[in-house]
Amino acid sequence: MILIVASKQDPAGMNIAKNMLEHHDFEKREADAYDYCGGKALLQLIEERTIFSNYIENGYEDVDALFFITRHYSESGIHSLTTHSPGCFTDAPFGGMPGELCLSNPIAQKLALKSMFHQREEAGLDYEVSLEATHHGPITGVPTTFFEVGSGLEQWKDDKAGEIVANATIQALKYKDFDFPLAIGLGGGHYPQKLSEVVNHTEWAIGHIAPKYAFPLEERMIRTLFAKNNGGETAIFDWKGTPDRSRYQEMITSLGYRALKTRDLGNSMKY
Repeated sequence: MILIVASKQDPAGMNIAKNMLEHHDFEKREADAYDYCGGKALLQLIEERTIFSNYIENGYEDVDALFFITRHYSESGIHSLTTHSPGCFTDAPFGGMPGELCLSNPIAQKLALKSMFHQREEAGLDYEVSLEATHHGPITGVPTTFFEVGSGLEQWKDDKAGEIVANATIQALKYKDFDFPLAIGLGGGHYPQKLSEVVNHTEWAIGHIAPKYAFPLEERMIRTLFAKNNGGETAIFDWKGTPDRSRYQEMITSLGYRALKTRDLGNSMKY
């Protein structure tokens, strides 16, 4: 069962949840809980903020994956539709645990991202679509993915944006039906444009992403990125966006993993 979580404190989360209930096959189980397709997923509304809901899956039976539907905040105010994995490279002021990453779900992220791109184009919506770098909490014990609308109150309450993210989240529920090559991402900014293009236009699915501001990374964290990626033995670099890139390329290959550059994947843009 996949647990989908929205916080009652979060206007974007509630907007996305409303659109799920209006446009998809949910049935009320009890107060604040709704079953999808006979128990394939459960939409749960909670009182606390999602980023502090550590190990929320422990309160339910047989949870295979966690999906959080939430707001995204940015001082830039850019209208955005995003997806990412949670985790903290250093300290943890916004939930999670310092130096700890959740298990990622690269295929769920890929399915959601591609759905967001497609729906954005069909709707003619003036929103950026992107992966985000790994950041914030909570800490969990199952593969975990965030699906977000940003970056201010107007966008959080935008019904069309909420519908797009709701549809993308439902598409991500199908992650077990697909088989893509998996990778971690290294470099780029918080919204890693080149890595997002790889996921949208090639066969690759990327889970955890360490942006340039998270560097330098110790070897332990490189190992953790792979261990918590939920599969894959490849790192895809935004080469120009990675500090000390040659050293990290050598580190990754010395650990037995493969290193690729986004520019090397240009000829495989077939999705």
